[in-house]
Amino acid sequence: MSSQVEGAHLIAIRTLVHAVDAGSLTDAGRRLGLTPSAVSKQLSRLEGVLGARLLERTTRRVRPTAAGLELVQRARPLFEAFEEASAAVRALQTTIRGRVRISASRAFGHVCLLPLLSRLAAEHEGLAFDVLLDARRLDFIEDEIDLAIREGALEDSSLIARRLGSVEVVLCAAPAYLRRRRPPRTLDDLGRHDLLAVPASGPTTDLSRLRGSSGERLGLEPRIRVNDLLALRALAEDGAGIAFLPDYVAGPALQRGTLARVLPRTSLMHVPMHAVYPSRLHLPRRVRLVLDALGANGAESRRKP
Repeated sequence: MSSQVEGAHLIAIRTLVHAVDAGSLTDAGRRLGLTPSAVSKQLSRLEGVLGARLLERTTRRVRPTAAGLELVQRARPLFEAFEEASAAVRALQTTIRGRVRISASRAFGHVCLLPLLSRLAAEHEGLAFDVLLDARRLDFIEDEIDLAIREGALEDSSLIARRLGSVEVVLCAAPAYLRRRRPPRTLDDLGRHDLLAVPASGPTTDLSRLRGSSGERLGLEPRIRVNDLLALRALAEDGAGIAFLPDYVAGPALQRGTLARVLPRTSLMHVPMHAVYPSRLHLPRRVRLVLDALGANGAESRRKP
């Protein structure tokens, strides 16, 4: 018996189960989206194959014969099991579960990523995370990374990048420092202040490249360099000097009042931020959930004053 014929028989047996349950070919057809004549033809062909009458038909109702009742009783558990299996598969498509391995800088991880993941974990019981907070750009294959948050220019690669927005670098200092030292009025005045910054690793972190009102490079040299943005923020809050900080790092201290903006109308630089992942093909839903949440969180941050 060919698979096509077997498939037709299964459909007809399913139709028989519905007809017996409904007691009517019309009602069975309504449940299955078939006309009463189509239901009747299916059942007649099935009776012909099996060589047995399965239903006693009247003008308005049907009832199973002994053979029909035997077939329905044996077939119904199979169809119920199939429905349960189908429901389980559909549930897998709507229930997000599994572990997502994410790489980010320590500062972004503490300030932005971990609160977002905490919220997602509360919303999705089956979701788990491995978070690697490291300044190094880890290897996706060797380190088994699903998703990485990268700040700054991206290197050419086969990775897929989704822009999350940009980070503004701002100048901040403790109110006590600004009371002790006359606040700068222009970028040219920064050379007379104690500056706090991360070590130069490119154009966006090299303070010597900043230009003053004349267009000439100011050649600024930080008093203290530290390769940790959270430690840099703590130094600024302690009054050690004026810090160059990403807006997301400075934001909480500005809200607390432990830091104040310096030259707030001066735009220093904007650093692009991307979420990077190996491929957009067959991206697991758990990874896409985090990716979409990061995008929404970035959009929300850009709407804030």
